[in-house]
Amino acid sequence: MNVYEGLLLLLYMFRGQRAFDHTTGQGYVKSQRGHYHDGIFTKRNKFNLLLHETFGGGFSPPAVAKINRLARKAQRSGVDRTAYPPHSRLSFVSHHAERISIASVKGVNRAILDRRAKLASEL
Repeated sequence: MNVYEGLLLLLYMFRGQRAFDHTTGQGYVKSQRGHYHDGIFTKRNKFNLLLHETFGGGFSPPAVAKINRLARKAQRSGVDRTAYPPHSRLSFVSHHAERISIASVKGVNRAILDRRAKLASEL
C-alpha cells in the first residue's frame, strides 16, 4: 500500500466485499469510517484530498487534476478572487501549487522542530 492509498483509507469510507489485490488491481477495501466521515456525511461538507509529498514527490495525480479543474472553472466563470502578489505573472495553477507546496514544507518543518525540541527536553 502506498501513501496515497493509506490516506484514502484514513479519510474516506470504502465499500466492498473482496480484499484489494495489488498485483491485479482488483477488489475493494473493507468498509470503514474515515477521519472526516462526520464532516463529509453528517455535516455534508465538501472535502478534496490534495496530497503533496514534501520530500521530492510533488502532488499526487488526482491533486494535479483537481487544481487544473479549479483553474478551468475560474477561467470559465471569470471569477478568481485570489489575491495575487503585485506584478505577479503566475497562472492560477502555478500560484496555488506554489502556495500549497510552501505550506506543506513549512508544516513538516514545524513538526520536525517540535519533535526535536521534545526530544531535547527529554535528555
